[in-house]
Amino acid sequence: MKVGIFLGSQHPAEADMRRQFENHLEQTQVIRDCGYDSLWLSQHYLTFPHQFFQTVPLLARLSAESGGLTVGTNIFLLPLHNVIEIAEQFATLDIISGGRLIFGAALGYRDIEYNAFNVNRRTRAIRFEEQIDALKMLWEQDDATFHGKHVSFENISIRPKPMQMPRPPIWLGATAEPAIRRAALKADAWIATQDATVSTIKDQVALYRHTRSMAGLPMLVEFARCVELFVAQTRERALADSAPYIAEKYRAYHAWGAGSNVPGMSDAGLTLDDLIKDRFIIGAPEDCVRACIEQRDVLGVTHLLVRLNFPGMPQADILKAVRLFGEEVLPHIH
Repeated sequence: MKVGIFLGSQHPAEADMRRQFENHLEQTQVIRDCGYDSLWLSQHYLTFPHQFFQTVPLLARLSAESGGLTVGTNIFLLPLHNVIEIAEQFATLDIISGGRLIFGAALGYRDIEYNAFNVNRRTRAIRFEEQIDALKMLWEQDDATFHGKHVSFENISIRPKPMQMPRPPIWLGATAEPAIRRAALKADAWIATQDATVSTIKDQVALYRHTRSMAGLPMLVEFARCVELFVAQTRERALADSAPYIAEKYRAYHAWGAGSNVPGMSDAGLTLDDLIKDRFIIGAPEDCVRACIEQRDVLGVTHLLVRLNFPGMPQADILKAVRLFGEEVLPHIH
């Protein structure tokens, strides 16, 4: 199983963002040197009062520090964008990263983002499906023609083409059943959410595999899952060091409307203990080894995306956890 770091780029209102940018550079260098496999960034707009670095420029800059790491988006809000712009932006990013890009996309869930971009949220699913099909065409072909309800172009060719042939992998984040079926049919891999319980994801994996089987698609594909994780020398220390920051992150999630389409997450009153149970991995190295192996052996995860940094968390604590996981957990699950 491969292991990547999902690098949270959200920061508190009072944060010095130049300092946080420098912290992300240092985090990337440590992640690279500790033997992880990949580095991931997410995307949101209009997060006031929280501050959120935008994905493409930050990922391009971090790629310069990433060595041989795969770099990816977990996730990019594709329905808010013009697919031709995205095809050329991410073809460029694939070249910058040396052909190590994974394009991860999903629908998103925030009304404020859809309204600000003047995109009808009710049409987002069909728009998204057309965009995925069109993106593949633009990356793989010249003189491409596509006519859909929301995406339309005729006889166009993008330049530059991506470095990877025929194109970068497309992974889709999905939580609700229709989205999981979409990922099974249209993506090179599915990224399962950190919010659903292991028990819930077991059922979702069965749905994903059944959908691919019924469509005659191969079963041996990547399956990624994002997991909130923190490690320290003892479970008690790990909880004490991470709990305030994870709690604040999930308060922001619920304020944004997250959880309404995640089984078991609709109640904004969930305690941290409720959130941790069967969802997050927080503990000593041996606890993390056991829980990560469960992701692989019970769910079939092939690429685990762990988030070790949370808004407001001190840089020293983040780097200490990244190094400890790399030294005492990673060798046992690679």
